[in-house]
Amino acid sequence: MPMTPDEERRVGEEIDAHMRAEPAGGLILELGRQLAASPLVQRFPRRYEFRVLPDAVMVNAFAIPGGFVYITGGLQRRFPPTDPDALLFVIGHEIGHVELGHCEDGYRTREWLRKVGLGSMGTVAGALRGLAQLQFSEVQELEADAFAARLVDSEHRDPASGLRALELLGLTDAVDRNTKRDPARVAVEGLTDYFRTHPGSWERRNRLRQEVARLRHQLHRP
Repeated sequence: MPMTPDEERRVGEEIDAHMRAEPAGGLILELGRQLAASPLVQRFPRRYEFRVLPDAVMVNAFAIPGGFVYITGGLQRRFPPTDPDALLFVIGHEIGHVELGHCEDGYRTREWLRKVGLGSMGTVAGALRGLAQLQFSEVQELEADAFAARLVDSEHRDPASGLRALELLGLTDAVDRNTKRDPARVAVEGLTDYFRTHPGSWERRNRLRQEVARLRHQLHRP
């Protein structure tokens, strides 16, 4: 059975208390709050919390149940401040996982809490190893991409920024579509780069181009 928003929030708060992350500020907080106020955000409107793991060198972003979004220092440094819409898309993608119900899969979340145990999350590496077990399917990742494009568009920003975001994350057209590996195995190996825990480059970029084209067609429809 799915969790209610209040139940999901309590789970997220308990996990967040063990993450040892810093509250986001500056551009991340500004962009996050902007998206959290969008009419498309209905599960936790204006209740999202944004965190930074400044010492984490891996290029990654993730969300946990209850509306908590994390950005690693590696990802923050990868994205230039001259293209805030690219970072906006990444934040929107993680919000999408929450809003679309991917994070609140009650059975999976409770199983993860039982297996990992909150006490084992004393380090960023330990936390990421645990969070890797909350892996999303390729369909869910593609759904989160499409949601992010719609969310960015709803704020009158450029949904095509998602393509630039994927490029900054290493998901270029030249990357083999079969680069996806099991997230749990990748995390154990310490190779938690974003593009290794998400669907292949070709499919993501192709689906995102289709969504951007649909949004632009909608915009110019009489």
